[in-house]
Amino acid sequence: MLTNHHQDSNQTGLTLIEMLIALVLGLFITAVIISVFSTNVRSSNENIRMIRLNQELRGVMTLMVDEIKRHGYSFNSTDKNYMDKLDFDFANNCLNYSYDSDTTDGSFDASKDLFAFQLRSDNIIYWNTTLCAPSIGGQPLTETNIANITTLDFDFSGSANTNNVSGLTALTTTQGVSVYDVTITLTGTTDLPHSSDANDPRRTITETIRIRNEDPKD
Repeated sequence: MLTNHHQDSNQTGLTLIEMLIALVLGLFITAVIISVFSTNVRSSNENIRMIRLNQELRGVMTLMVDEIKRHGYSFNSTDKNYMDKLDFDFANNCLNYSYDSDTTDGSFDASKDLFAFQLRSDNIIYWNTTLCAPSIGGQPLTETNIANITTLDFDFSGSANTNNVSGLTALTTTQGVSVYDVTITLTGTTDLPHSSDANDPRRTITETIRIRNEDPKD
């Protein structure tokens, strides 16, 4: 006697539609993770560039402040040749100053005792032992890939002086000593790849110093 046996075959797994849904969900989650990661990386890069910009501005400001404070110093206390070299050259955006760099001779030497800071081509330029020139020479103090310097301003408007500092608004005292109060304003930007130049972040720092080697009245 022949018996027909009916056997049920159980099928397991995902249907094509389920696989497509899972694939789409996986791609969406991956895209979200990549987007969050890219945002974090970009934010970190921006923070690093802003930190480096601040450090660059602070570093060059500290150097300028320390240098300008030396203006007028002379080994020979009776030599006034240094004080009248303080001058802001508006045409070349340059501050000229002077001090006795050789403490053994005690006399002014134009080949050694003249110095300057200049804003040129988004850089702070330092002139050692000479006055600044329009467009060549000098030593760059800033890196343009870190900071593009847009403003370098020396404000003497609160000063009183006897040397008629060229081009500067200053009050002239009638007795006592001439006091130079210098306010330095420095602005720089840093280039961010995803933003236009107009939207690049900028920082401005300001320092006010008094030149201690004051010029006594005759």
